[in-house]
Amino acid sequence: MHDKAVRKAALILVEQGLNDCEIARRLGIARTTVRDWRRPTYVPRRGRCLRCWQRVRRLVFTDADYAELLGLYLGDGHVSQLARTQRLRLFLDSKCVAVVDEAEALLRRCFPQNHVGRALVHDGAEAILFVHSAHLTCLFPQHGPGKKHDRPILLEAWQRRLVESAPWAFLRGCIRSDGCVFVNRTGRYEYLSYGFTNYSPDILDLFEATCVAQALQPRRYTKAIRLNRRDDVAQLLEHVGLKY
Repeated sequence: MHDKAVRKAALILVEQGLNDCEIARRLGIARTTVRDWRRPTYVPRRGRCLRCWQRVRRLVFTDADYAELLGLYLGDGHVSQLARTQRLRLFLDSKCVAVVDEAEALLRRCFPQNHVGRALVHDGAEAILFVHSAHLTCLFPQHGPGKKHDRPILLEAWQRRLVESAPWAFLRGCIRSDGCVFVNRTGRYEYLSYGFTNYSPDILDLFEATCVAQALQPRRYTKAIRLNRRDDVAQLLEHVGLKY
């Protein structure tokens, strides 16, 4: 077992471009040790929860992945408390094959050591993605009894920072879960529009505030938000994409 200072010195020499043999000769250690420090193969099986910091199965969240998953959860997600663990379910339209596939890939990236499953219900019209973890209520502290629109939905400070860091990913998650992309027809004119529908005014507030922060001009209705200005749609097409 080598001292931390030796490992630090070896990594500095790696950054300077020296090969393993030269670093080993200078520091008086084995070449294979330098090789392992340069390209570590050990992946820790345990990580830390983002909220309570207790040891959990390894979680891998980039800012964008968490923001998108949060949008999916707020739109059409649900966390259940089971006997020994918790379960996150995302309810998606099975006709949007790319959305379902990419949401499943997102869950697999974020929970690499947890089983991710898929089920079809309502004669195949709805796809349910699910994953089990003991810390889902830490990852989504907005969970609570009853329906989302019957309780306050407010982000914690660390969640706000992640959404502010990856706002387009948050909007993508919202639109892919409880939103739509459609062609608006007015007389002889046809133009693409984006919409987000939710019964919770707090969730609508979050969606609207994120849009405004990106210089979009959403139109707010009682239970929905619409974006149909040409410049707004162009940005949404670039950063969020279509729903298919």
